[in-house]
Amino acid sequence: MGRFGELARFGLVGGFNAATYFGGYTAGVLLGVPYLISAFVAFVLSASLGYWLHEHWTFKGAQPTVRGWISWLAAQGGATGLNLVLLAALVDGFDVNKILAQAVLLPVTPVVTYLVGRRWVFSRA
Repeated sequence: MGRFGELARFGLVGGFNAATYFGGYTAGVLLGVPYLISAFVAFVLSASLGYWLHEHWTFKGAQPTVRGWISWLAAQGGATGLNLVLLAALVDGFDVNKILAQAVLLPVTPVVTYLVGRRWVFSRA
């Protein structure tokens, strides 16, 4: 059950973080904040929370470090950068609704960050 349990925990934390991200992003857009700025602010908040939850729960007990947090933010940043490029393409290139476009792209960041995080960020993985 080891890897399956880890994937399940990663998925639960990821779902929580996706909801946190999407809620923050949507709130920003609805308040009139430009969508890319809303995406960036929501990213920083949800990625930092995600690092703490993954370090303590998903990967079972490693101690959070500044290096680990920065590595996680870099992994999240890369995945979010990919998300932002795709988001801008959908919104500006294909005239997709800003909120619908982000909803469609929600799986991008979790898939990329699990693969990178498990391999390079969380040492107990």
